[in-house]
This record gives sequence, C-alpha cells and structure tokens, in this order.
Amino acid sequence: MSSSSSSSRSIFSRLRTAWKNLVSKKESPRESQERHDLYRIALAVTYSDLRKQAGASAGASAGASVSSPSPIFQSRKELERIYDEATEALDRKEIHAHSVPNLRREVQSLLRPQILSLLQVCQKSQLDIPSTTILDFHSDSSSSSDPSSSSVSSSLSKQEEEYVLTRESNVKKCKEVLYEEQHHTLDLLDKCHSDSYHSSHDDGHADGHGENNKRKQQQQAIFLHKKLSAIETIASFYQWEHFYFSSSNDNHNHNNNNNNSSNVNVDDADEFGYILNKDEHVNNQIRYYQMINLSRSALIRQQLGYSTIALKSTIQGHIINNGPNGFFNGGRGIFIDGKANAGSIVAFFPGEVWPKEHLLHANSVL
Repeated sequence: MSSSSSSSRSIFSRLRTAWKNLVSKKESPRESQERHDLYRIALAVTYSDLRKQAGASAGASAGASVSSPSPIFQSRKELERIYDEATEALDRKEIHAHSVPNLRREVQSLLRPQILSLLQVCQKSQLDIPSTTILDFHSDSSSSSDPSSSSVSSSLSKQEEEYVLTRESNVKKCKEVLYEEQHHTLDLLDKCHSDSYHSSHDDGHADGHGENNKRKQQQQAIFLHKKLSAIETIASFYQWEHFYFSSSNDNHNHNNNNNNSSNVNVDDADEFGYILNKDEHVNNQIRYYQMINLSRSALIRQQLGYSTIALKSTIQGHIINNGPNGFFNGGRGIFIDGKANAGSIVAFFPGEVWPKEHLLHANSVL
C-alpha cells in the first residue's frame, strides 16, 4: 500500500468524522448543510493561511522575495501535512461545538484579513471612473466608435468636460496595460503549446498525473485564446496600433443588423459574451467598461498572482426549439486568470446580509 493512498484514506476518514460531529445535533437539513459549508470554508481558509506561512518560510530560507505573487512549489506530502495541521487547528477551537451563528462569525473572522488585503490590492489597481453624466445617454452624442476621439464642445459644462477628459486618460492608460497583457498572454500560450507538445511525446505516468496535466494545459489554452481574443476586440474597437490581430477577430465590432432577431446565432457573440446592439452609443459604453474591467483584472493579477475575468462561457446552453440555430452558449462565465491556491477568495458580492435569525426576530433589526 502506497503512502499516498493511505494518506488519502486518512483525509477522507477525517472528513467523515468531522461531518458526523457537525450533524450530531438535531438540526434541520438546511442548518446541517450550512454548518457543513461553513466548516469547509473555515478549513479551506485555515489551510490557505498555513500554506502561505510554510511557503514564506521556505522562500525566505531559499532567498526568494516574500512579496512575490508567484506560488512556491510544495510537494503533495507537504500539502497533506498542512491539511492535517489545519484540521487539528480547527479541532482545538472546537469548531464543531459552535452554534451556526457563532460559526458564521468565526468564518468572518478568518476571512477578514484576506478580504482587507484584497480590497487594498483593488484600490491600488483602481482606474478613475467618472460619474455618469448626460453624455452617457444623450441621443445626440457622438456615435464615433472611439470615445477618446470625441471633441469637447464649448457648450459642455465643466463636469462634462472633466468626464470626457477622464475617459480619454483611461483609454490611454488601458492601452498601455492591455498592450503588455497581450504580449504576456502570447508568451503563456507559446509555453502552454510547448508543454502540451512535450506531454504528448513522453511515455506518460502510471499514476495518471501526465494525463491530468495534459487536460489542465488544454483548459488553460482555451482560456488564453479567449482572453487574447477579448483584448483584440478592445484594441480593434479603439483602432490601437502595434497590437496583434488574428483573422478570427475581424467582425466582433461590426453590427450585423440581426441582433434583434429572436434567433440570434451564438457566433454573433464576441469573447466577452456580448452581442452588438443596434445602438452604437450602447456599444461604445459597453466596450469602454469592458476595457476598464479587463485592465483592472490585469493590474490585480500582477499584484496578487491571480484575478478573475468575465468572458464568454465554455458551457453549452439550451437548444432553441423555434429556430434553426441549434445551441445558445451559456452566457458569460467567470475565469481565474493566474493561479489561486485552495482557500483563496476569488470573488464576493458586496451588500448587506440578513441572517435567518434576524428575519425571524424583527426586533433585532429595528
């Protein structure tokens, strides 16, 4: 019996024991599920923190920069040891004995440092977003495909002039960011294809890791092609020079006048999952904020080691019964750009949360 298989059984045995401890009290199925989910979040975050500490310690002893976003390699045996340590840390806190509300607070406490760090990174990666003015929705505004080329009329108010100038400044900043990002993506694609070539010509591995790595490389290549096409779409829209353009990205900024049909072909959507509107002013606004979000994502990844991007989903959608077009795509999907370790926060929704006990007892919120 290999040490890897015995360790895996030990992990699953520990999870089963934890699950039994969690549901030992008489709770509703919904409460049991919430308790189970909260425990797994706490375990993942604790594991992530311990892994970072071990990586920082190993990096410091090897002379690596602790502030570098690049992950430090850790063996499977080391990761299993860290996982056991994370489980023991939660056992010492007697997490399983917490009530669900207290367990929520414990999870929030564990997540707080990571959330604050993420918000600081996002603040550093912020671009100036002007407040919406009449220029955004004015029917007589310029229909030019390049918002940065709009002339500032002498009749504009000071606020509107500042708005236009801010947009022009953002377009210039984003051009620099996305130019570097395109070359970075092309380099990653070359490496991905090279690694895939070598994987297909080796003898493989008896443990199946070779096939698993090959599948990951294929998935990464699909994402990188989507991201590259999204950058090309923005560069083509703003007619930026010195960018690489593939022949497959020629028509994503041209209206085909069929976008109001009930039978829209999936091929009409670009790599953002966006289908051009007949109103060019709407397209101008959409492209502008796509450019902003794509640039922000690149800046965040440079600091954090990973970020998220909303692109056209790879999931196939439903069949259209009343048309000849076959399948719709699955809309837009969230992709991780870079490498995020287990336990890392990749996205969150801002807003107020109303726990069930607050809704049951109205006096607590009045």
